[in-house]
Amino acid sequence: MASSKKISDESLQKLCKAGTAKQPGSYARWYAYVSQELANAPQHDGGCGDFDYSIEQHLVKENRQDDLLRFAELKRRLYETSIVEKKDELLRFFAMMCYFRVNGVQKKITAERTRSESETDVKQLGSGDFAFLRHTPGGDSEKSPGFQQGFSPLRHIEPNHSHISRRESLAESISSNISSRSAVCRNLESRYSQHDLIREVIFAFNGIGGSVFKDDCGDGTFRISQKLEGSLRQHASHLAEIGTLNFKIRKIIDSVPHIGAPYCLTALVSAIRDQLHEFSRLITNLEAQLRQSSRESPMSLLQIRIITHQPKCHLQWLATVANECKDKKGGALLSTLHMLVQHGDPKVREWLTPLLTAASAPFYSILSEWLERGTLKDPHMEFFISADNETIVNNFWQRKYSLRESMRPSFISQAQANMVLTTGKSVAFLTQCCGKVPKDFKIPGLQEAIENCSDKLWEVDGALQVCIEVAHRDFSKEALVVMMQDGKLALHLQAMRRYMLLGSGDFIKSLMECAAEELNKKAGNLMTHTLTPKLETAIRSTNAQYEDEDVLNRLDVKLLYMCNEEYGWDIFSLQYCIDGPIAMIFPPEVKVKYLSLFNALWRAKRMEWLLSNMWRSQAISARELRKMTEIGPLIRELSVLISEMNQFMRQMQYYLLFECVECQWSLLQAAINQAASLDDIIQAHSKFLDNILKSCFLDEKNFSKESQHLTLILRHIYNYILDVCKLEAEFDKLINTEFQRRKDLEKRYEQLEEASMYGITKDDEEKEKYALKRFSNAITKIQVTLVLNADGYREKVKTFLLALASHPNEDLQFLSLRLDFNEYYKTLDKRLSAPHTLSYRRRSSLMAPYVNMTVSAEF
Repeated sequence: MASSKKISDESLQKLCKAGTAKQPGSYARWYAYVSQELANAPQHDGGCGDFDYSIEQHLVKENRQDDLLRFAELKRRLYETSIVEKKDELLRFFAMMCYFRVNGVQKKITAERTRSESETDVKQLGSGDFAFLRHTPGGDSEKSPGFQQGFSPLRHIEPNHSHISRRESLAESISSNISSRSAVCRNLESRYSQHDLIREVIFAFNGIGGSVFKDDCGDGTFRISQKLEGSLRQHASHLAEIGTLNFKIRKIIDSVPHIGAPYCLTALVSAIRDQLHEFSRLITNLEAQLRQSSRESPMSLLQIRIITHQPKCHLQWLATVANECKDKKGGALLSTLHMLVQHGDPKVREWLTPLLTAASAPFYSILSEWLERGTLKDPHMEFFISADNETIVNNFWQRKYSLRESMRPSFISQAQANMVLTTGKSVAFLTQCCGKVPKDFKIPGLQEAIENCSDKLWEVDGALQVCIEVAHRDFSKEALVVMMQDGKLALHLQAMRRYMLLGSGDFIKSLMECAAEELNKKAGNLMTHTLTPKLETAIRSTNAQYEDEDVLNRLDVKLLYMCNEEYGWDIFSLQYCIDGPIAMIFPPEVKVKYLSLFNALWRAKRMEWLLSNMWRSQAISARELRKMTEIGPLIRELSVLISEMNQFMRQMQYYLLFECVECQWSLLQAAINQAASLDDIIQAHSKFLDNILKSCFLDEKNFSKESQHLTLILRHIYNYILDVCKLEAEFDKLINTEFQRRKDLEKRYEQLEEASMYGITKDDEEKEKYALKRFSNAITKIQVTLVLNADGYREKVKTFLLALASHPNEDLQFLSLRLDFNEYYKTLDKRLSAPHTLSYRRRSSLMAPYVNMTVSAEF
C-alpha cells in the first residue's frame, strides 16, 4: 500500500490493538478496514507545506485567531523537537485522521442519488477550506461495536464496505480542492513575495503607503489590496493598524507648536516623541533583519505580527494619551494622565508613568518657585493658583491669590491645595510687603523631593508633603511675628474696638457734646473741616490723649452719603485709616462692616445721651416749676415716659456694648493668642465682626425676616424717642418763657406796690387772661402729642418684645426678659404671655418627654 511506506505496519497494529482493548475479537476486522482506508486516502506530493498553508487559511476564514496562533506554536515545537524524525508524515497522518472522522459522521449516501446531489455533497464538505479539520459531533451512523465510546479520531467510523467507492470520490474532490488552493497561494507568493510584503509593512509602519497598503485619504488609514487573501490579508490588516496608530499619534503631537504652547503639554509631547523613537528603533531592527534574511530562513508576516504585538498595545495607549490630552493643559492634563496611570496592568503603568513624570516637571517647577519665592511664573495659567496683579494692597491676602479649581490635579487634595496657597501667600507677604525672605532662599529637601517624585509624593507621609508642612509652619509663624510686632496688629485692633465700636465711653460722650451743635444742622450744611476740630477737642479732654500717636493720627472724621431731610447725626461717622502690610487684615469689606457697626452703635448711644440730658434737665427744673401747678400732670407723665425710654435704652446699650462687642472681643483675643498663621487671625477677625453684626440685627449674609423686622421696629422706637426729645425741648422752651413772664409780672407788681400805686388795671387783667389761656392751650396740645407718642412708643416696644421672645436666638429671648424685667408690658399686652414666650418654651421642653409618654400609653 502507498500509506505503508509512510506509516509502519507495526505502528498501525499497535494503534488498532489500543482501540480494541476491550473487544480483542474485532482486532483483525478493524486492522483490515483501516489499512484499506489508508490505501485509498488522497495523496499529495507537495510536502507538508500544502497541509500547513491550507490549515492556516481555514482557521483565518473561521476567524479563529487563538487557534491559529496555537497551531503555529505547536508546529514550531514539532519541528524543533528531535524525538520525532518523520515530522511531515506525522502531520499528514493527523490530517487524514481528521478526514476519516468527518467522513465517518456524514449521513449515509444511497445509490439512488443523482450526480448533482453528489456534487453538492462534495461542495458542502470542501467549501470551508479544510472543513474536515473542525471537530464534528457524532452523526447518524451506527457506532462501532469494537471501540470504546470516546476513543480519538476513529470512534465514530463504521466499516461499511458498501460505501467505499463513494468515500473515494469524496476524497478525490477534497484532494482537488486542496491542490487548487495550494496553486492559488503559490500564485500569490509569486506575485507578492514574503520579502516584498514585509518591506511594504515596514513602510506602512512609517505611515507610507504602497502597492499593498494604500493610503487613499492621506489620513493614515490604509486600505489593503484585494489581491491579498486569507491569512496574508488578516496579518496585513493587523499590521496596518500599527502604521495608522503611529501616523495619528505623530499628527497630534506635531500639531502642538514648539513655541507658545503650555509647558506641561510641551513636556508631554516631548516624552511621547521619546517613546516613539523606541518604536522607530524597532522598525530599523526589523528592516536590518529583513536584509539579513535568506531563502533558507525567511521572515514571515506571522513573525512580524508576534514581534509587534506588544508595541501595538503600547501605541494604542500612546494614542489614547495623545487624544485625551491634546486640548488640555496644566493640572487638568496631569489629572487625566494620573487617571490613566491608575491601571491594573503593570505594563501599562510602566509605559505611562514616565509620561506623567515628564509632564509634571513644569508643574513642579512652578510649585517650587511659588513656595520659595512667592511668585507665579505661569503665563499659560496651568497652575492651580491664580494671581490678580491689579489687586490693591488692602486686598492682598484675600483677593490677589486664589485657587483655580479647574487646574488642581486629582492627586492633590483640597486641604493640600489650601496649604500650598497659604504657604505661598505667606512667602509673598514676607517678600513683597516686608522684604524678609532673601532672594536665594531654598526650602530644605524640596528640590530632592521633586526630583524623586513618585506616586506617593502627595501622600500624608510623602517627602513633598512633609516639606510643604514644614515650610507652611515656618513661614506662617514668621508672617505672624512680623504682623504682630512690626505691624502692631494688637494695637490697631484695640483702637478699632475703642473708637469704631464705641469701647471708649468717655471719648464718645465728649465727642457728642462737642459736635452736637454742628450735627444738629442739616446734612447739606455739614463740612468735614468743621468737625475735625471737635474731634481733636474730644481727644484732648478725655483719656484718648494718652493713646499712641500713630493711633491718633489714623483717627479721622467721615461723612456718609446724604439723603433728603437728613441731619448731621445721620451721616456722621469716624474712620480709622490703615495702610501698609497691616491693611490686608482690614480690607475694604471689613471697613464697611466697621462703618455699619459704628452707625448702629452711634445711633443707640445718641438715644441714651439724649434721654440722659432730658432726665437731667427735668431734675434741675423740677424745683423751680413747683409753683406752676397746672403743668404738674404733664411733667409727671413726661418723666414717666422718659424713665421708660431711658431704661429701655440702657438695657439695649448693655446688650450691644457688652454682650455683643465685649464678649466677642474676648473670644477674638483668645483666637489671636492661639493663631498659627495669618489665615487664623483673618478668619477669627471675620468671625468676630460677623457675630457682632448678627447680634445687632445687621447680618448681611443671612439677613433673615426676623432681623429685618427687629431692625425696622428699633428704628421706629428711635424715632419716637427723637419725637419726645423734640416735644420736651418745645415744652421746656414754653414753660421757661411762661415762667419768665410770670416772674417779670410779679417783679412789676412789687415795684408798683413800693411806689404806692394801684396794682393792675383792667387792660392788664385782660392781657393776663389771654396769656394764661394761650399757655393752657399750648400745654394741652403738648399733652395730647405726648400721649400719642407714649402710646405709639409702648406699642412698638411690645411688638419688639414679642419679636425677641419668639426669636430662635436664646440671647435675644433673654434680652426680652431684661427689657420687661417687672412684667409691666406683659400686663399691657396678653400676647406676651402666649405660648411663644420663653417661659412657655421652657415648660414645653421640660414636659415634652412626659407628654410623649402619655400619648404613647394612650395609643
